[in-house]
Amino acid sequence: MSKSEKKNLSKAKKIYNIVTTVITAVVFVFLVVVLSLTISQRNSGGDASIFGYHVYEVITDSMSGTIEAGEVIISKKVDNVNELAVGDIITFVAPSGPLRGRNETHRIIEVARNEDGSVQYFRTKGDNEQYADNWKLNPSAVKAKFLRKSPFIAGFRRFLSHWYGYVLLIALPLLIVGVLIIVGYVKDKVAAESEERKQPSLDGMSDEEKKKLLESYLASAQKQAVSETDATANNDVEEKAENNSDNTQI
Repeated sequence: MSKSEKKNLSKAKKIYNIVTTVITAVVFVFLVVVLSLTISQRNSGGDASIFGYHVYEVITDSMSGTIEAGEVIISKKVDNVNELAVGDIITFVAPSGPLRGRNETHRIIEVARNEDGSVQYFRTKGDNEQYADNWKLNPSAVKAKFLRKSPFIAGFRRFLSHWYGYVLLIALPLLIVGVLIIVGYVKDKVAAESEERKQPSLDGMSDEEKKKLLESYLASAQKQAVSETDATANNDVEEKAENNSDNTQI
């Protein structure tokens, strides 16, 4: 293999390593975010957010036809309830009923406003329910507005619901990292030993061979010193010539 081919192969390996590292990092970060959301949501009773986005699991069929029971939705925190309108799907704390005090996701069917335009209360209803909810929802109970469903996160959460999901998600990455560290260490050690073999060793050399090696080293060092001296002398000559030229012009 020629030097140019080796150089191109080395460059291709570097590009491949960079690309695979970036892809691995992106996937790892995404999984960490989803896992953090899931654990946080489980520990906080079903409510957690990252950068203002919530991930909720729908546990009833009241929105069936739009959102099925067991599906996972992504919602955005509501900063201004006055901007909500009829038709929006919102997640809120249920003031009564079977889910009292827990998160419920229904559609807004009516917005009652005060004289200044602020929201007085909302009327909500599940798309699969025959009647509207029997409450006037206080705006302060609203948490987030529905954006989209996430089949991937739903599948991921179902996977984590099993004991082997946590084992694989924690043990497998640690095992991979450990193997990569060991492989990297072995490769570096082999490369260092290979480099040492290429360098001449004085062990096993005869006196004559040692003498020749020393003479070769001294000759190389002397040649380098002469080159540096000549270069310095040439620089001095050029500087003197420039100075003389400047004096002549003056």
